Amino acid sequence: MAEDRNATPTLTDTRLGFRHTRVLLIEDSAADARLLQEFLKETLHDTFQLTHVERLGKAQQQLASDDYDVILLDLTLPDSHGLSSLNTLLTQTPSVPIVVLTNTNNPELAVEAVRQGAQDYLIKRQMHHDVLVRSLRYAIERKQQAEALRLANEALEQRVQARTRELELTNQQLRQEVHYRQTAQERLALAQKASKTGIFEWNIRSNEVTWSAELESLYGVSRGDFDGHYDNWIKTIHSDDLSRVEQELWCSITVGHGLNTEFRIFHPNGIRWITVKSSIFNGEDGKPLRMLGIHLDITEKKQLEAQFLQAQRLESLGALASGIAHDLNNILTPILGAGQLLPITLSSIDERSLRLIETLNYSAQRGTKLVQQILSFAQAGSSVSAVLAIDELLVETHQIVQQTLPQTINSHLDVPSDLWLVNGNETQLHQVFMNLCVNARDAMPNGGMLRVSASNLVIDESYLVMHGEATVGPHVKVTVADGGIGIAPDIQKQIFDPFFTTKAPKQGTGLGLAAVLNIVKSHGGFIDLKTAVGQGSQFHIYLPATPDSVSVAAPSLELFWGNQEVVLVVDDDLAICNVLQLSLEAYGYQALIANDGLGAIAILAEHRALVRCILIDLVMPDMDGRTVVPLLQRLHPQVSIVAMTGTIAPIQPKSTLSDLKLDGTLSKPFTNRELLTLLQKVLRPQEYGQMLAQE
Repeated sequence: MAEDRNATPTLTDTRLGFRHTRVLLIEDSAADARLLQEFLKETLHDTFQLTHVERLGKAQQQLASDDYDVILLDLTLPDSHGLSSLNTLLTQTPSVPIVVLTNTNNPELAVEAVRQGAQDYLIKRQMHHDVLVRSLRYAIERKQQAEALRLANEALEQRVQARTRELELTNQQLRQEVHYRQTAQERLALAQKASKTGIFEWNIRSNEVTWSAELESLYGVSRGDFDGHYDNWIKTIHSDDLSRVEQELWCSITVGHGLNTEFRIFHPNGIRWITVKSSIFNGEDGKPLRMLGIHLDITEKKQLEAQFLQAQRLESLGALASGIAHDLNNILTPILGAGQLLPITLSSIDERSLRLIETLNYSAQRGTKLVQQILSFAQAGSSVSAVLAIDELLVETHQIVQQTLPQTINSHLDVPSDLWLVNGNETQLHQVFMNLCVNARDAMPNGGMLRVSASNLVIDESYLVMHGEATVGPHVKVTVADGGIGIAPDIQKQIFDPFFTTKAPKQGTGLGLAAVLNIVKSHGGFIDLKTAVGQGSQFHIYLPATPDSVSVAAPSLELFWGNQEVVLVVDDDLAICNVLQLSLEAYGYQALIANDGLGAIAILAEHRALVRCILIDLVMPDMDGRTVVPLLQRLHPQVSIVAMTGTIAPIQPKSTLSDLKLDGTLSKPFTNRELLTLLQKVLRPQEYGQMLAQE
């Protein structure tokens, strides 16, 4: 282990019983060096090992390689002079004591040498054995004492610093604890206020109750209105819940368990729901003494539960509607197909019969749109957009609404003939206008005027300042106005929230206006409401328009006639199969019929070389279309397959095309034009493309 040269040397040799001192003499005079060596030999109880060097540089080398107990330094050296020699040695070995030697008696130099770090100052001519030995001993002892004192001071300083850090840390932790407790208390108060929670403590025997300010605020009363008593609180409970709560309260005291219940209260702002969670603490006699707990406003929770139940009912209704829509589509498909076949299959038909057939077709198409609305509501099906004539849609909506209006309500429709076209979903926009008209009707219980109007409008930059949701460009503005009761200012921002309704229970779901807003936004439009209590309401619907679009007349069905291609029809509904067979044969196709998947496989295997296209229902018993299609494709890879479906769920058209690799889909009920157009597109794509180019 290396020796620490800066450590304080030990003078006692425990083996010999006397002190052995290593002395480094720095003296350029050989005579003075011999004299000092003789002085040190005369000691009886001490031995001195003297090492003599003549220059300061040599002394520095010795100190770097060996350890010494004391240094005798002559202030007059060849390579150094005066106190600079002392300072050099003190810098190199601050722990080794130094005794300065000089030939002159200069008190000022002596004082300065001691002040700068020397332990003693000796004059050579006045020095003898006892003075030298005593000076060396005292120098070493003083240095040791100074070093010990230094170490003790350092240790004490370290302890003081450590203790100071501990106190600072303790004070910091204490401040943090105080701050944490203050913050926790503030947060608790804020949490009680934000969470609508209040605390109470009830002395059961004295009937004295301590109510927190937050609790009294929950009940809509001022601080101290409960007056520290149970009776003032119980009066606020709804009469339908009062007897039950009192019974549960006294039962909890009898049993020794806290009161945990829910009830309604009469609040200045209406009926509110409160839940109580509490515990009972017994006295020294083991009997209930105090009840401690909280009151929590759960009105919003109850509303959410009611909304959730309503959503579940709507979901069940949606599933039922989807099934009903599928059956209705299967019924409407042959009706619509037969109605379109009658004019071309009957050799002679009078005008009256022709009008009846037109009525039949119109009613079937109306039924088709109604089913599409049911499916859109039930399954939130994908939106199919097209260029629409809003004026025609408003006329149809107005005709339907007129049939539902009481005699006390009149209606007026004002739509210009040059109204711009809109790119949108017909079913969804029909739902928007119907919903607004029905709401306008309900807002006039005492009668009034329902006005529906539309106009063209170009929105510029200045208009955006008033309506941040608007976009620059041409729009169609549709206004539905009533002269009813109007909407109060405090609920105008809530009327578009889901499940919010001002109608009586069981008269409204609160979903109508929410759906209206979502549909309008999905079309890139926005809604502006103008209303005043007692003066009615005006809903302005803004929809982006396409002024340059024009309605293109549908091409004649003669362009879609087939060339006797063979089409395999697969459907479990015999009426649909019969009508499709007649329709296909009437328009130049040949038809083969299969009523299930196994039959389709058998017919395709027999007539593989003839069949060009397969029309298959996706929903069939036993083996449905999604199971049969891959088998048919494996049997005849080149055949075109078009799916027929009467419902949106569970497969959307896009996913159906990608998963089953279909060539197209037909949503039941479909018209002959839709059927023939798709067959033209699938079987003769080049001719179909040329026809589109001509349009």
